Amino acid sequence: MFSMFISRLKSRVSAALISHDSVRFSLINALLERHFSQVVEAVDVNRLLESRFQQVLEVLIRNHGKELLENVLAHRSKEALETLARTNASAMISTLCRDHLQEVIIEVDARGEGAFRYVGNGKIKVIVGAASQRLPGWLATDISLLNITQDSSWSILFNPATIDNILAEHVLEHLSLEELYRTLANAKKYLKVGGILRVAVPDAFHPSRYYYNLVKPGGWETPAEHKLFFDHEMLTRVAQESGFQVRLLEYFDEQGIFHRADYSIDDGAIQRCAANNCGLDTANEDVMKQFYETIPDHLRRQFHDRGFTYTSLIADLIS
Repeated sequence: MFSMFISRLKSRVSAALISHDSVRFSLINALLERHFSQVVEAVDVNRLLESRFQQVLEVLIRNHGKELLENVLAHRSKEALETLARTNASAMISTLCRDHLQEVIIEVDARGEGAFRYVGNGKIKVIVGAASQRLPGWLATDISLLNITQDSSWSILFNPATIDNILAEHVLEHLSLEELYRTLANAKKYLKVGGILRVAVPDAFHPSRYYYNLVKPGGWETPAEHKLFFDHEMLTRVAQESGFQVRLLEYFDEQGIFHRADYSIDDGAIQRCAANNCGLDTANEDVMKQFYETIPDHLRRQFHDRGFTYTSLIADLIS
């Protein structure tokens, strides 16, 4: 069964691709040699290749593209690489700029006059600590691309006073107090006058003790990762000391009352907010029972009336 599958797939690839796209044939051929040592005997090879040929190719390239490229490089297939560059130049450049922007800028600067920086698309909008978060028109960064505590990392990507918006959702609580002050100083330096750093962090004034124990430093959710626990007073004080004006958007006060101001998602969409009601497993009855039972009786109604559970302390820090 295995040999028949390989033979038929190679034949289909060859007939369909090799005449005009040798790189795909090279990649698929390498994949077949390395990754199909076992095939379920019950697979109807003929039917699979006849009805799902394109999907098979897409899955193989998506799941094993890096290994295939390494195989091509190892065999110094100049023709295949040239074809790859011609047919996939735009996608390759986009991927390089997304995943290796610092290295790209450093290399360009080394070959030129050292003045190239990220310029955005009309406005410069940056997500820090993005993980999988992506927003149209925003440059998504993680520590491998932008270490927010280090000015030297910011200076590779940006010129001072050029950034319009920075979005940091559940990032600052992972910093030490010293790192927080350095990060705010860097953000202030690289934001335009009037630019906005929108932050969302766990709210220490949230009235549910279950929530409190979940997100506090040493808490159940990330016991070793959360280092700071903000309430609106602490965040305001630290931000003002760093030269920002503060506009509170969502927060609990010290009496456990929730406050919300209208704000535009154009300055940064927050996922873990009251409107989206995400952050807790609301389908888990035991979790929700603990959540509600640990809220004082006189504060519980606001959750039912507004229809939210997990919230963040959200604020705009204005440069």
